[in-house]
Amino acid sequence: MPPRNALQWVAGSKTPDKVYITRVFNLGTLEEWRRMKSRFAEGKIRQALEDPLPGQWTRRAKRFAEVLFDIKMSDKALIRYHV
Repeated sequence: MPPRNALQWVAGSKTPDKVYITRVFNLGTLEEWRRMKSRFAEGKIRQALEDPLPGQWTRRAKRFAEVLFDIKMSDKALIRYHV
């Protein structure tokens, strides 16, 4: 049984790394953030940010990632609520 505070609601054992990383930036708690940092090398996280999943990032998570990793993500990464 996974830990009570695991990312059960957004990730499972077969969740691709890039999806997991994106979801932690968008929705994760501090504990989930720490778990991600211990699970993935910084290069793996940076790769997920430099080639982001299109339409999956909140504006807040995108800004946080850009400041934290000193990168510029494409606006195509942002969730669109209207077409």
